[in-house]
Amino acid sequence: MIWNKTEILREIRRLHKTGADLSYNGRARAMQALVSAAAYHFKSYRRAIEQAGIDYATILRRPRWTRAKIIALIKSARRRGDDLNWSAVTQRRDELGKAAFAALQPRLFGKWHRALHAAGLDADDVSRYRHWDRNSIVFELKSRARDDEPLSSGALQADDPGLHAAAIRHFGTYDAALRAAKIDPQKVRRRRRWNKSEVIKSIKAAARAGKSLSDSDVRRESPALYGASIRLFGTFTAARKAAGAKFNRRKRKKRKS
Repeated sequence: MIWNKTEILREIRRLHKTGADLSYNGRARAMQALVSAAAYHFKSYRRAIEQAGIDYATILRRPRWTRAKIIALIKSARRRGDDLNWSAVTQRRDELGKAAFAALQPRLFGKWHRALHAAGLDADDVSRYRHWDRNSIVFELKSRARDDEPLSSGALQADDPGLHAAAIRHFGTYDAALRAAKIDPQKVRRRRRWNKSEVIKSIKAAARAGKSLSDSDVRRESPALYGASIRLFGTFTAARKAAGAKFNRRKRKKRKS
């Protein structure tokens, strides 16, 4: 695109209406060509912003989220006795609600529960003592579906047993809760009929793929396989031994010095 003053101002105003970050560094990362063109035609990026009718000071005051700021907000909310469950905080329109979404950025925490842990809280306890109702259950299931998280009964029992139990308590069956959230149970069902042969086959496949076969890693990443191993072999260690697989941990990448 060949930039001129009219096009530059039009694009700046459009971005401002969408709530985009118009700070110099933020725009330089996202659209260097616009920043360079603005500096060329208006002598500086700031002058271009002001010519577009935008107060440059408001752009400089845009909050920049940091791990420390998010942790401070979580601790403050905890002292007030606020509900820190994910679906509760994301319905807020205050700083804590904004912090929850900001926490998902890879440079910060990546996951809300990691932010809670960093603030010294137990994410499981935060979820366990939540007072579920039909609306909050539907909201949480829809959120998980939107984020493409596994929604099979087994996966949810392993990840959030409180939500799973509440879904059955309020809707009678887990499938009924899924339907209330406009989710097709058939599309999320991943049940598998495990037997010893299937368990051994899955462990061997994981070993070939180079996955960690530690007890804790399998329990966290493959709860269905782990549960079947316990049920059919007594312990996962026994199942791993039956598959002739070695206890291979994931190799951590060495940091460049």
